[in-house]
Amino acid sequence: MKLSEQQVKQFQKDGVLIVEDLLDEAEVQTLRKRAEWVASGQASHISRGQLQVEPRVAKGELGADTYADSLRKMSHLAFHDEVFQAHARTPKVLDVIESLLGPDLKLYQDQLFMKPPKVGSRQGYHQDMPLGFYIDPPDMVTCWAALDDSTEENGCLRMLPGTHRFGVIDRAEWEAYEKKALDGRLPEERLLVMKAGSCSFHHGLILHCSQPNLSDRRRRGYATHYVSARCRYTGPPDKNDAMLVRGQAIPGYI
Repeated sequence: MKLSEQQVKQFQKDGVLIVEDLLDEAEVQTLRKRAEWVASGQASHISRGQLQVEPRVAKGELGADTYADSLRKMSHLAFHDEVFQAHARTPKVLDVIESLLGPDLKLYQDQLFMKPPKVGSRQGYHQDMPLGFYIDPPDMVTCWAALDDSTEENGCLRMLPGTHRFGVIDRAEWEAYEKKALDGRLPEERLLVMKAGSCSFHHGLILHCSQPNLSDRRRRGYATHYVSARCRYTGPPDKNDAMLVRGQAIPGYI
């Protein structure tokens, strides 16, 4: 599943690329079932600290029918669970990532965004890289796998193509983009409407957001964050557990 030269150039220009139907129905169902089990709170190998409840539910402002339907996201799953790790190592996913980052790859982090019906909240405009990704240079690409159909009504991702080329953007500018978006004054906003099984690949510096889920349907997306094994790690020494998923580790690098 190597990308074409045209697809690579499009990614370099826009910072985002959708690959339709990358996962088949069986692969999507496997991830859904595992997500349901972990989200039920019954998976003893996944700590409650890895499961984040929606803020308004946590404050008692909103209710949810089940614990799973109260969750905003689940994090660092592939580092503890064989099913999620198998997805993170899927050759056709890594083929796309290799086309963008080169042959030596590590998984830095992963997050399963639950976006439950009626409860799933807005995620404001931000860049991923400044939020805890300690690498230099910023060679990071996320594969965001749609586990449900992702639509405007249930809070699909929204991207600002090309903003990854600006480098790290001051958070005051994030807030300015967010205000424009909330006021309906951001025509360059691109909605990533995708069918379950399709995957978007986006650069760690692209500005993106998602709307609240106003529908009766879930909008689960499993994000695996990959970095080049030729990046240097710049964070706290005890926080680096990046996992080699393809190629070789480079001595002195992440």
